[in-house]
Amino acid sequence: MKLVALQLVALICLLLTDLKAQDKTIVTDQFIADIFEQYSAETEEEMDFETFYEELMELAESPIVLNSATKEQLEKLPFLSDIQIENILSYRYSFGSFNSIFELQLVEGLDMTDIRRMLPFVLLGESQLITKKIYKNDLLKYGKNQVLLRFDKGIEPKAGYQSIQDEAESAYLGSSLYNSVKYQYRFKDRIKVGLTMEKDAGEQFSGNMHKGYDFYSFYAQLNDIFGFKTIVLGDFRASFGQGLVLGSAFGMGKSSYVLKINTVGSGLKKYSSTNESSYFRGLGATIKFGKIDLTAFYSNRNIDADTVSGNFQSIYKTGLHRTPAEFEKKATVNEQIAGLNASLMFRNTQVGFTLVQTRLNQSLIPEISTYNHFYFAGNKQSSAGINYRARWHKFNFFGETAVSEKWSMATINGLSFSPHSQVSVVILQRYFSPEYDTFYANTFSESSRVNNESGIYLGAEIRPYKRWKIAAYADSYRFQWPKFGVDAPSLGQDYLCQLDFASRKDLSMFWRIKYEEKFENASNSEDVMALIVPLQKASFRYQLSYSYRGFSCRNIIEGNMTEKGNSGYKYGVTALQDVSYSFSNLPLKVDVRYQFFDAVYYDNRFYSYEKDILYAFSIPMYYGKGSRYYLNIKYDLTNSISLWCKFAQTVYADGRESISSGKEEIKGNRKSDVRFMLRWEF
Repeated sequence: MKLVALQLVALICLLLTDLKAQDKTIVTDQFIADIFEQYSAETEEEMDFETFYEELMELAESPIVLNSATKEQLEKLPFLSDIQIENILSYRYSFGSFNSIFELQLVEGLDMTDIRRMLPFVLLGESQLITKKIYKNDLLKYGKNQVLLRFDKGIEPKAGYQSIQDEAESAYLGSSLYNSVKYQYRFKDRIKVGLTMEKDAGEQFSGNMHKGYDFYSFYAQLNDIFGFKTIVLGDFRASFGQGLVLGSAFGMGKSSYVLKINTVGSGLKKYSSTNESSYFRGLGATIKFGKIDLTAFYSNRNIDADTVSGNFQSIYKTGLHRTPAEFEKKATVNEQIAGLNASLMFRNTQVGFTLVQTRLNQSLIPEISTYNHFYFAGNKQSSAGINYRARWHKFNFFGETAVSEKWSMATINGLSFSPHSQVSVVILQRYFSPEYDTFYANTFSESSRVNNESGIYLGAEIRPYKRWKIAAYADSYRFQWPKFGVDAPSLGQDYLCQLDFASRKDLSMFWRIKYEEKFENASNSEDVMALIVPLQKASFRYQLSYSYRGFSCRNIIEGNMTEKGNSGYKYGVTALQDVSYSFSNLPLKVDVRYQFFDAVYYDNRFYSYEKDILYAFSIPMYYGKGSRYYLNIKYDLTNSISLWCKFAQTVYADGRESISSGKEEIKGNRKSDVRFMLRWEF
């Protein structure tokens, strides 16, 4: 009934209110959120929304000049496939400069949905091949400064913040308040400098074990300066080729963007996220010699691990140091990384070579188990790879082959083409041997770890009629060695089909069907030999988005059906209503959601992306029975100061008396959170 009431209120307001259109910032923010949701909808892995959002917002403030854009620049748009990028460049080569953004409708493979997504990030303009000199006065006059102050707090008390009796380990060292501070300076796309400080909830800010913020990060990135293409200092990321050797940047995987599967090696970039792992600390540079780009970098930082007698079993990646035991893991192992990359571009072909060596001052010795038999062990790791990209007529080829210690190999190769102006196809083959295991690999794969996997992926997009699009993929994969949770070699397969309809810019909808089958260990099996059973899951999602003047609404209904072995089918369902409203006479924007869920069994759980404060993201897991709602507010106090506030609460209706366990346990059936963000731009 609450869901129906919200819909009625929204429709009445639509009929009675006459408001101005949303400003560009609000529209851009919504575009970025929608794009990210498409990528996050098909994965349970935590994705770096901070970096994703920040890079696209910077792109919106310094748009790509369409009439002089290179392939490398257009690849910054994560929703454009290789085929679409090549078609844009081919059209410009054949017919000259674009006279209007909407001339993109004449480019094969682009529809109005793609063009609307491009609008915030591109402009026409003229060719800008000459890099302008930077003057000191321009740095002060045109440089943009930004300070971000954020606070988060859970309302209900958790066990870790209370005195714990009958336990040898003490409670959390610090308060339940999360706090971070960011300072960022940017001069166009040429100079970027920033400082990040963060304290997680439960970490000590002032006490006998620690004083100050738990995490400090500094970066500086200079582009097209001092004869270098890029210089990075402090904390940075590195990504080359398809990510088999280095893929620390935002990676692409299976999503409704079925053609966007190849990881784009973006080279060296600043690191400004509050995530305390998967980054480098040191310096690096890229210099251009004609058609050759040469990159070198060096990183030296301490990582978290539970060390014993000069060895450690695994790297501690959560970044949380709330208890004495967690604090003892902080910065216990020194990691030094040196890397080189050379990339050669000639005509329609690009070839690159990457070499990386990692040294640890203590040895990594994983705990012996069947699934990790081939995992890396030792204190020195080297890996190298050759990547390529080529275009021949309407065919785009891409791939990378890499080797690590003992000549263990990984390879990924793909082909995309358009057999018809309304049809685009991509094929991807991958093979990662069980022995291939590198620290910073990140590429297209079913598992989060790039090893012990082989498979073939086929994706296609069809535009049968105006305003309609069909996207589908099929992925078949195999694990030739046992993996975590599966004590025997296994197979798997995924299928997805999505039908999109966009009648006009203020109304769109899609229907998505997905089926996946993989294997898991049989529950409570007492057999001596490993017994694995298939886990089948079919899911359906319908989404309707519509807007009118200052209102933007979204309805989602999602259901799934699972069966493990022959245990019988289990079902889950969730539905939500989003209403966003931008006031015409006030610098105020409000987002409201109400969602209910019924997923009694863990295999039927749901993940739903929800709007949040600036640079933050939420993809809560819905498991059990209950409902969730939130209120998100953005208010511009002045032209340079903005405030975000969010209150969210999950209420369980399945009879539970507590939520979570251990030190995170909350008594009762409610979990509430509040967040605040203050931004000052000058």
